[in-house]
Amino acid sequence: MLRFSLHTVPAFVPAETREYAGARVYHGVFSERQCRRIVEHAAALTADDAHVGRGDTADDVRRSTVAWIPADDATAWIFDKLAGIVRRANRRYGFDLIGFTEDLQFTEYAGEGAHYDWHQDGLDGELALRKLSIVVQLSPADDYSGGDLELFGIDDESWSGAAREQGTVVVFPSFEYHRVTPVESGTRRSLVCWVGGPPFR
Repeated sequence: MLRFSLHTVPAFVPAETREYAGARVYHGVFSERQCRRIVEHAAALTADDAHVGRGDTADDVRRSTVAWIPADDATAWIFDKLAGIVRRANRRYGFDLIGFTEDLQFTEYAGEGAHYDWHQDGLDGELALRKLSIVVQLSPADDYSGGDLELFGIDDESWSGAAREQGTVVVFPSFEYHRVTPVESGTRRSLVCWVGGPPFR
C-alpha cells in the first residue's frame, strides 16, 4: 500500500542515455532542531529488536532496535522533505518510482557491539519493490564512536565523515551492499526509509 506519494517524479531515463550513479550525500537537509524533533517523536513509539530475514533475530548479523513512524499529519513534513531529496536524486538514477511504500524506520544502535552486517535492502520477494534506500543521520557525530554507515566499494574517509554529519541524508539504490559497523560507545540514531517502484527487470 502506498504510504506517501512522491507527487511529481522525474520521467524515466532510458539506460542507454545515462551512467550508473552510486550513493548520493545531501548535507544539512534536517536541522539540529528537526533531528531532535524526530527523535522525540520516536521516543513515544514502541521499539522492538530489529529482525533479519523472515522475522528472526540474529545478533551476529544485526543488533539494534527499531520503531516505525507512519505517515500522518504529525509526520507529513518529514515525508515532504524526503520526497524532495528523492526527486533530486532520481534525476541521476532515472528509476521508475511510485512513492514511499513503507513507514519510516527509526533505528537505534545503542552500546558497544550494536551493528548491522553487510546486506541489501531489496531484490527478492516483497522487498523487490524497494528501489531507493534513504538514511537520515539524526545523531551528532560525537554522540558515538564506531557505527559508521559503509557502502561496499566506497573506501573513503571523507565520505564516511560526511555521512556522520547530523541532518545529512544518504540515498543509494536498494540493491547496493551496505552495513553499519559495530558501535564502540554511545548511541547512533538514524531514520531509514525506502522508495518503491516496479521490480527491476
